[in-house]
Amino acid sequence: MNINATILVQAFNFFIVYWMLRLLLFKPIIAIIDHEKNRENALHDIINQQKKSLEIQEKERQHQWYICQEYFATHQPPILQQKPSLDEIDQDSEVVETVSADSIISTISQAKSALEEKIKHVY
Repeated sequence: MNINATILVQAFNFFIVYWMLRLLLFKPIIAIIDHEKNRENALHDIINQQKKSLEIQEKERQHQWYICQEYFATHQPPILQQKPSLDEIDQDSEVVETVSADSIISTISQAKSALEEKIKHVY
């Protein structure tokens, strides 16, 4: 095997090119990749913190709901044991006036025009 000067020069040139590529190309690219990974990890951390915060808020909401249920269960008005008889209902009931058809139609048209007026202002 014959080692001549061209092989040594090629090896020297290879190491020079490798060193330049590593210094000028690979370091900035690796730095960019590391920066992106750090940003992604930071975003995942923020997402996990928000999830934990939502879980805590949900637990607090459930706790408040339980407190409200307990309060209303203990402070509910007493329920009548006996149903009122028909005689009691008839004595306490008020007389309802009959309404004419014209009165109903005029009330409906007034309500319709009021609703149409409000809808016009929405758009």
